[in-house]
Amino acid sequence: MPNALILGVTGYTGSTLARCLVEHGWSVRGIGRSDTAAADLEDLGVEVEIADVAEPDELQGIGRKDDHVFYLVGSVNGARAWIERVCLEGVKAAEASLTNTDIASFVLVQTLAPYGTGLPGPIGEDTPDRPNSHLGRVSVRAETHLRAALEERNFPVRFVRAGTIYGPGRRTIRSMRDGRLRLIGGGLNTASRIHVSDLAKVLHAVAERGCDGKMYLAVDDLPVSLNAYFDRLAERAKVPAPGSTPRWLAQLMIKFFGATSLITRGHVPLSHNLYALVTANYACSNTRVREELGVDLAYPTYVEGIESLLDEDGKDA
Repeated sequence: MPNALILGVTGYTGSTLARCLVEHGWSVRGIGRSDTAAADLEDLGVEVEIADVAEPDELQGIGRKDDHVFYLVGSVNGARAWIERVCLEGVKAAEASLTNTDIASFVLVQTLAPYGTGLPGPIGEDTPDRPNSHLGRVSVRAETHLRAALEERNFPVRFVRAGTIYGPGRRTIRSMRDGRLRLIGGGLNTASRIHVSDLAKVLHAVAERGCDGKMYLAVDDLPVSLNAYFDRLAERAKVPAPGSTPRWLAQLMIKFFGATSLITRGHVPLSHNLYALVTANYACSNTRVREELGVDLAYPTYVEGIESLLDEDGKDA
């Protein structure tokens, strides 16, 4: 029976991955932050420990021989110090605690932020990084640290950069119905998306069949502009399409929220990191995931994926 250790197991992707692996006969353990989500997972036989992944003392002895470890801890709208803590210091702490444990694999999961503003054409695993946000730069530093660990200590790391993650349970339709969801600049830019269930499939495949040191883009088959995606969702869910916020106004809001976050030291509704992600052009290719790992997506495009949100609308999709 394969063994998994999921760091961030109580999060949206982490809990979905845990359920996927349990269904495939894996033994799953994890570290998370939510007692409520932990209780739900424990009912499935998942062992959950509440801990801070950025605290080295709390990670001592977490790994076991032949574990497949998934690092799913991250932040987009947190303060700069918080992003550095969970996206870099946590990665370093996890690597240090797992070195010499003889784990089977370590899968680092991040966003597309290292690609910066993106490109007008296709993005692949070999596309050069050009981060334009703190999140993007921190993500590259985390990957660089782990590549050095692979070279110096044969640390079995594999890298996944995921497109915009969507699926049931994110209350997207409710936000549209309430008029709270808005697009920046009309949503004319192109995004690559991945349904959370398919992301779990990709991570499963990367752990079982991936190669150390390789990058894998977890995206579906069809990049789509944000306005086309939400227009389709609005039509199918019979709710109003999102309004648009001009870029200049969004940038002004970022400055305001940035100033208040210095006082509150908390998360903000709109940060430069999020702005950079949702206004970039990310038309990514999933050829490597499809051909090398043999992943068969349940939701190959947003058209199929949107239907799963409709099914869950009554459950706050």
